[in-house]
Amino acid sequence: MKKKIRIAIPNKGRLKQPAIKLLERAGIEILEEERTYVSRTSDPRFEAIFARAYDIPVYVQYGAVDLGITGHDLILERDADVLELLDLEFGKCTLVVAVPETSTINAVNEIPALTRVATEFPNLARKYFEENEMQVEVLEVSGTSELAPKLGLAQIIVDISSSGETLRKNNLRVIASILGSTTRLACNKIAYRTFEKEITELLARLRGGL
Repeated sequence: MKKKIRIAIPNKGRLKQPAIKLLERAGIEILEEERTYVSRTSDPRFEAIFARAYDIPVYVQYGAVDLGITGHDLILERDADVLELLDLEFGKCTLVVAVPETSTINAVNEIPALTRVATEFPNLARKYFEENEMQVEVLEVSGTSELAPKLGLAQIIVDISSSGETLRKNNLRVIASILGSTTRLACNKIAYRTFEKEITELLARLRGGL
């Protein structure tokens, strides 16, 4: 029996339901309860794996799964060597640099040396500031980076923003944009060659569902 094609889906968050619905429109319905990590699908060639969106690029790169639905920003943050086969056109957001409303800083080049920056995206943040020849101290935090300036942990944050509402609620304002992102279908390079026929067919069905 031919090996099933494993496709990773975010197990929670804003990408989960759009990913499930897009697969359903492409003819792949999840058959198991959502609490399971591994699920059968309506297409016997495919098996669904529920995982953290942040981890999916690594799962895809190392072949734990063949395909994965996750953010372009996360693929770059994890520096994952994967194929981005398709822009799935949901989960639009921007990685931004933000400061408190009361800050006198209005542009990145005004940030003092050794300023602390709190972020869930330490690799992208470091790369951005290095490219701008700025010496900052990047502090990795897991969630609620908006809280860091309030607690005095950091003067700057680098975070994902979709509508800007969360930043406004926390009295933060954007001074720079690092990159725009949407959700992508990532593919393991070896799996693409192994399952080229099935993956090409899936891409056509997904494009029809967008």
